[in-house]
Amino acid sequence: MKRIVTLMLAAMLVLGSVAGASAADIKAKGQWDFSFEWLDNTNFQDGDQDGGSEDDFGAKQRLRTQIDIIASENLRGVVFFEMGDTVWGRSDGALGTDGKSVEVKRSYIDWVVPNTELKVRMGLQGLALPGAVAGSPILDDDVAALTLSYAFNDMVGLTAFWARPYDTNSGDTTGSNNMEELDLFGVVVPVALDGAKITPWAMYGALGKDVDGASGNTASSAQALSGLRPVNPTGGSTFADDTNAWWGGASFELTMFSPLSFKMDAIYGAVDGDDEEMDRAGWMVIGAVDYKMDMMTPGIFAWYASGDDDDATNGSERLPYVSPDFGPTSFGMDKVGAPIATDSIVSVSGTGLWGVGVQLANISFVENLKHTLRVVYMQGTNDEDMAAAAGDPRIASNGLYMTDEDSAWEVNFDHFYKIYENLDLIVEMGYIKADLDEDTWGTDEFSDAWKLGFNLKYSF
Repeated sequence: MKRIVTLMLAAMLVLGSVAGASAADIKAKGQWDFSFEWLDNTNFQDGDQDGGSEDDFGAKQRLRTQIDIIASENLRGVVFFEMGDTVWGRSDGALGTDGKSVEVKRSYIDWVVPNTELKVRMGLQGLALPGAVAGSPILDDDVAALTLSYAFNDMVGLTAFWARPYDTNSGDTTGSNNMEELDLFGVVVPVALDGAKITPWAMYGALGKDVDGASGNTASSAQALSGLRPVNPTGGSTFADDTNAWWGGASFELTMFSPLSFKMDAIYGAVDGDDEEMDRAGWMVIGAVDYKMDMMTPGIFAWYASGDDDDATNGSERLPYVSPDFGPTSFGMDKVGAPIATDSIVSVSGTGLWGVGVQLANISFVENLKHTLRVVYMQGTNDEDMAAAAGDPRIASNGLYMTDEDSAWEVNFDHFYKIYENLDLIVEMGYIKADLDEDTWGTDEFSDAWKLGFNLKYSF
């Protein structure tokens, strides 16, 4: 009996050592976001017209949590869950709650090729093209992708990727031969110098003629497809055979003259196929200059993006994009500001617009309290004769389609207060006055938009 017990103990010790050798460390981090906003005329249309009423206040929340499963410094898995956005009083945020709002936002593994410095990331991941000034106007979203990264030395690196945003009928056994895939291939080469950083990049896209976004997230698909096609193309809504897309650009950051800093992005992109009416090509340049002081950072920024000409039959002259996260403002555009606050009502990408803005950022007279004041003027670069093709300047999900006869002023006054080390209060005040030409659009029923938002962010 003692021999049996001894053998069992020995077996348990062996099994325990094997389990210990294969065990992984698990770490969790994430963020709760709460938003309480008063909004008015976010579609630049008065909700009280024609005797109607308007619902100005809304509350919502979101939880994002990332779980890292770490086997070693050379291997880890990551799963990123999102719960929300949950609107209070609606669906899973209504009485009784218990909604099904858990989403897998990202799920990938990181590993290093043995005996090399080559890093591999494969799975559902966040993928962003460079954007030094205000994020990327081309691509910054979650997508299924394979990414390879290699550092040649402390100065030069290289990242290459293949991403597949759409493959509607993958695994179809009905014998259909639809060309519904969209594949993206890209390379980014960051170069870090003393007091400067230069990041050239390029991306190529192969578009099947049947790509319709049916396999994608509804909101992302609407933006991506309208960002690749002309506005209301006369040739139909499908891409032509042998359609290719490509982009090239570079980001520049200059800090050698600190406290003065300079940033700039220059981008060109095109979509080209057999049908000229479905083609699209354009460019954008955006730059910013900041001067960091003890109690504030004054700065100026400006951008110019090409716009459509007066011929709707020759495609589009606006910069094509896939799924951007771009914007130097916190109401009319995106990228800056609170995590789940309302934004992008003027543009998701800045295409077809030029603008100039001044700001006083990080104004601080009290510990843990900062303010940013921003004033921006924007004007369209699309020809006014394209109004007939656009139909309505309030294009769903992509903001306003503005001609060279249209303009807008935006004012942001945003506040950031660190309540605790892990709890932040963000208050956003935004106002946009859109001056859309009555002769161009045939109506003057456009109203000013504004918001007042209180946002709490708990990071853990």
